[in-house]
Formats: sequence, C-alpha cells, structure tokens
Amino acid sequence: MRSVQDGVAEAERCWASGLNCAESVFRGACFAQGIELGDQAKKMATPLGGGVGRSQDICGALTGGVLAIGASVGRTEPGEDRLRSYDSAGRLYRMFLERLGSTSCSVLNRGDFKSPEHRVRCGTYVCEAARLTVQALRETP
Repeated sequence: MRSVQDGVAEAERCWASGLNCAESVFRGACFAQGIELGDQAKKMATPLGGGVGRSQDICGALTGGVLAIGASVGRTEPGEDRLRSYDSAGRLYRMFLERLGSTSCSVLNRGDFKSPEHRVRCGTYVCEAARLTVQALRETP
C-alpha cells in the first residue's frame, strides 16, 4: 500500500496526461491501494467522465472513486460481504458532498468542458476525490 499523497499524485499525473476525471481518480486511488489494473479495468472508468457520458449528472471524479472502492473491497461472489464496500462508498459520497458542496458535475463544472478553467477546476476535484477515496477506504473497518 502506498500513501494517500502517492495516490493523489498519480491521479494528478493521469489528469495532466489527458485522462478524464473518472479515469484519473480510479487509477490514482487504485495506485495508492496497490491494485494493478489491467486494460479492461482501466476502460471501465472512461464513460463516467463528465458526469456519466458528459450528461453532467453525478461527478465523474466521485464515480471513479466509487469504482476504486469496488476494486479494493468489492466482492466477486454473492455470499461475500458487500457491506464494507457500501460503507466505504457511502463515506466517500458524504465526505465529497461536505467538502465540495455538491456531487453534481453541472454544479461543480458549471457546464464548461472547453475553457482552460475547466481543466484547472476539475483538476482540483480529481485530486480531492482521489484523496477522499483513499481516506474513505482506510477509515472503514
């Protein structure tokens, strides 16, 4: 396992390279947790960018974090525990909402995907979501 800051730095690097918000948080948080992602897993986060397919609904940085929680503590069989992943995801959602004031892409990004300010603004959300994701995972028993 790596530090929270290592995960944030990886998410920031991914964002700077041109990956979207969900991809960046997913990869950064998984990096911090020591999870190696195959290409198939990496692809799963792509359509979540821009609030799910640029619908500007739930923030892609948040959903990327939820994916990372699933990769870290999700289950593979019906009889396995699902509550730890639910608890971690719920904790992330509440912390994200409290810290950023909304979970909605349209509110956070202001409907702007084209300006340079978008990259700066959403880059902040990417870093914060990566930090909160790893924190939520590590605080959930």
